Amino acid sequence: MSSPSASAAQQRLKVNSIGPWGLAALAIGITSPAMGLYALWGPMQLAAGPITPLIFLASMLLTLPTAISYALLNYRSAAAGAASTWLWQCLHPTAGLLAGYLMTTYFLMAAVAQPLMFALFFRDFLQWLHVSLPDSATMMLGIVLSTIPIAWTCLRGAESSIKATVRLMLIETLVVVCLSVTIVATGAPGTATLAPLDPHNATHGLSGFWAAMILGILAFCGFDVVSTAAEEAHAPREHVPKAILFTIIGIAIFWAINAWAFTISTPPKQVEIYTGQGLTAVTPIAEHYWGWGSLIVILTAFTGLTAVYISSVQGTSRIVFVLSRHGLLPAKLAHLVGEKRVPRNAVLGVLLAVVALDAVTVALLKSGLESFTWWANALVFFATLTFLAVNVANFLYFFRFLRRDFNIPLNFFVPLLGVVLNAYLIYAAFFSVLWSSELLADRSVVWGCLVLFGVQAGAVLWVSLRRPELLAREAPMTVDHKQ
Repeated sequence: MSSPSASAAQQRLKVNSIGPWGLAALAIGITSPAMGLYALWGPMQLAAGPITPLIFLASMLLTLPTAISYALLNYRSAAAGAASTWLWQCLHPTAGLLAGYLMTTYFLMAAVAQPLMFALFFRDFLQWLHVSLPDSATMMLGIVLSTIPIAWTCLRGAESSIKATVRLMLIETLVVVCLSVTIVATGAPGTATLAPLDPHNATHGLSGFWAAMILGILAFCGFDVVSTAAEEAHAPREHVPKAILFTIIGIAIFWAINAWAFTISTPPKQVEIYTGQGLTAVTPIAEHYWGWGSLIVILTAFTGLTAVYISSVQGTSRIVFVLSRHGLLPAKLAHLVGEKRVPRNAVLGVLLAVVALDAVTVALLKSGLESFTWWANALVFFATLTFLAVNVANFLYFFRFLRRDFNIPLNFFVPLLGVVLNAYLIYAAFFSVLWSSELLADRSVVWGCLVLFGVQAGAVLWVSLRRPELLAREAPMTVDHKQ
């Protein structure tokens, strides 16, 4: 294959600007210790019953084979493009390009979901202040207010974004732990049971379990954002795999323990009432245990969502930048500015798309919570397709290029398990649960995802027929820093 153009080669992001702890913070920041509970615990319990610790642990087990595939591939060939780069190299450039579009969609949807949840907590904050505004106005105001500091932070460069993420993450984690300790310490005798770990308490059967698993997988979506930072990372082949595995296992244990405390704090019927009213169930729980101190939970929801939003925009803008640098997206999005070489146009383009998509969704669905749920479900669809691609790449890359190092358990059985689990998740959660739902919004998720995937496949076909020279180059997001 021919080398990329000299001008493209000069448009490099700033290397060695993210260390190992920065990578870990990026991964944990996008999964978010607090928001995995604040945003998802209530809807998960509504879907499956009071077994949310099991949902988090089951989601970790489903995600773990994919995480191992990510770790193995990054250890041997760290690449900002992850599945896109690896499939470009070991299968075909068209497969890599399609994976690149899937990744872009996946991280963009992650960014789209954050201002919606921020706006829901913003509504709680206004209610705490006894300020009454129309719901649509509250949502739009919250969306805009959450986006302004993200733009300021991300336009200052990767280092600034990482520092902000670390600070916000530490604050939110401390508050979650304090709330859980309060619940356990002040609960009535006999309430601290292991019932949330009993599968027999899955009150909505198998369909409810898989509906909750969509949200469980959503909680882990984004851990692979560290791969997109490979071009800016120090020794990515060493540190990216560690950050991935540490995040998956560590945050799953954190969520399971705190979800247990939240679950024993409130009767399931009351959680159902809160969620049915469009409330984030954690806020009234915090008000019950802390009184006015529930304001702390609302404020840390803001900090947690800000950290997730930063990481999502960081990941999306880097993918958009490198695809644009390669000529696969508009060239203006590949422009870098300043000494920190910030992809300003890519960052601003992502943020404008986020605000526009949020505004349209709220206008159509007339509900902030339903809008968040719609994007959350769609996000999982494209994340799962991306995870499928990574597992396929694990087998093909080692089989084709590293045959002597091919390990049957790690390079065959692990990716095979990852493919089977993710394929079944798509079938069970989307084509069984959502498609059979009586709610038009649920069925529209499936239609919307299929149509968008078809558009992406059509775009790949157009490039292969009309711009084949773009596919004759090396993969657009190849990064392999020497140790």
